[in-house]
Amino acid sequence: MKAILALSCSLLLAGCAIRPLPEQVTGVTTFNIVKQIRCETREAVFDTFIEAMTRNPDRFDESAKRIAERFRDDPASMQKLNPKLFTGNARQFFDFFWKTGVAYNFSLDMTETNNLDTEINLLRTLSASKQLFGFKAGVDRERQNTRAFTITDDFASLLSIRPSYCDEHLAAENPIYPMAGKIGIEPFVKQFVRIALYTNLDSSDDGPPTMVDTLVFTTTVSGSAVPKVTFSPVGRALNVADAALTAEVTRKDVHTLTMGLSVLPITPNEPAPRSKVLVGNLLTAKGKGTRQSAANAVDQELTKRALSKTIIVRP
Repeated sequence: MKAILALSCSLLLAGCAIRPLPEQVTGVTTFNIVKQIRCETREAVFDTFIEAMTRNPDRFDESAKRIAERFRDDPASMQKLNPKLFTGNARQFFDFFWKTGVAYNFSLDMTETNNLDTEINLLRTLSASKQLFGFKAGVDRERQNTRAFTITDDFASLLSIRPSYCDEHLAAENPIYPMAGKIGIEPFVKQFVRIALYTNLDSSDDGPPTMVDTLVFTTTVSGSAVPKVTFSPVGRALNVADAALTAEVTRKDVHTLTMGLSVLPITPNEPAPRSKVLVGNLLTAKGKGTRQSAANAVDQELTKRALSKTIIVRP
């Protein structure tokens, strides 16, 4: 019985956390998750600019292409990329997107369940029959922690990040815990640039061109151990027939990233356009200019999701 108890307790203690945190299962802290997302966005912005210069010969001149190719061959120098290096259409392109605002709203929801159940059966052998008495007991525990926050960037500040900031923080895709690796930001950035540029979006009536994506990653990991001991009763006294101890640990992580992009800034102290405003403000942080308009777009998405929930009121 002592061996059974020791095995079960070791399993439970390995998964038991008073405050569930991302690093307990992903091995990556919240700070480094933010680094990962920002560094992936930085790389996506750089690749988008370079690809635009090198793959559109009809729109940009040879000088822009040569400059972009130098950066493409030396991505470590992306910190030096600047609109002032370009002229003509290339300069206009960079000036238009250089201050594109980026807002990230993170919601990291972690739930851990630790169950410990025991069952003991007592047996007494009589002359004509057997009497079996069963006893069960258990301790079930659940802990939940939701960590939510918002940060803002813009394309210029992302490209100006010192290279050492992203050293060892740009991981490959993680199929088990996606938020700890690449999550596919580059296609999102490129689609936004194409839509804002080629559909000639006008900010004069409906506010600045914006785009919002919401990514939800759910991972559930569980494990259990059911050691059992069976005894051979002797005589007619009350004996332990068998005893079992079930230890079960379940961990569920729901990581949500709502990411918004915005090209043109809102005038300082100017409220967001009424046509796009919904009730409330769900963000924990805001920026200024394009950062503010990107944050507004994310806030609208969060508010819309909150208002879309069905509420049942019973008399």
